[in-house]
Amino acid sequence: MEELDFATAFPFSEGAKKYISNSLINEKVIEIAIERIKRGMAGEIRTTALFSENDKIEWIASFATARMILGFLKNSNITNRFAVTESKIARSMLDKIDEKTVERVGEIFGITTINDGKNIIIDMCAFLKNSPRSIDYKLINRKLTGGRMEIKASEKRRLIEEAIRKRIEIIPLVKDPPQEIKAAASRIDALVPKSSTTVVIKVDNHPPCIAKLLEGAKNHINLNHQARFYLATYLTGINVSEDDITKIYSDLPDFNDRITRYQIGQIKKKGYTTPSCATVMTYGLCCAVCKIGSPLNWHKLSKDRKEEIINGSK
Repeated sequence: MEELDFATAFPFSEGAKKYISNSLINEKVIEIAIERIKRGMAGEIRTTALFSENDKIEWIASFATARMILGFLKNSNITNRFAVTESKIARSMLDKIDEKTVERVGEIFGITTINDGKNIIIDMCAFLKNSPRSIDYKLINRKLTGGRMEIKASEKRRLIEEAIRKRIEIIPLVKDPPQEIKAAASRIDALVPKSSTTVVIKVDNHPPCIAKLLEGAKNHINLNHQARFYLATYLTGINVSEDDITKIYSDLPDFNDRITRYQIGQIKKKGYTTPSCATVMTYGLCCAVCKIGSPLNWHKLSKDRKEEIINGSK
């Protein structure tokens, strides 16, 4: 892959910097950056066809400009949605390129592997640092040999995708950018509903593990599949409406109303019940010593016992 094409596909790379300068922050680039952020807010996973050298350079510059806008805006929800979308777009590129280029992208994040002809081997530290929050990536499901482990080619790409998301999420604050950037940030801010639609559920009324997930959703943390499933079954189990569950999930960076409602509907239709505490522990979501067997039993405890558990989890 040519250097400019590499920088266009992966604008977070060090090599992308040489193609941009302050002079490139012009009206056209700002407009592209705004559309890029709006696409991130909507979760649109699609690539953009770029043919001329100038178009590619403007695309690289729009990534840096979008980050500058987000740095001034200081809205974690929009930033996280942007990071999720951009990382998924990068993943779509990773699935199309050759292994040598995949290795080059991985090296940006210290994700290097050895292919012995049969297996892909990765260092445990690199694996842990970039693993998505999923039970499939827990060490308990891996065979360790000398601090290394085997992974699949698709898992390597998933690790890189997660590393990209984390990199993009970290956006430096911008205190006094050019007026054009401030104006762009105002346009993005105007798209955000000013009154929250998220249902208010007091976290004190739920077991610590659920309270943690509710706080995470409220703070726009991208909960993994097990966490989302567990939270939905629990909320369904205590008779929270489908609309209210959907509103809680609407704060997640990659929220999709149609998919969320479908999944909640499937949980109800198939009669999925709230996992036991033992199962929640295997998910890696337990954060207190409750000894209540099932999260639903929380509502049977005395006030004093609840306070004892909550205080013990702090």
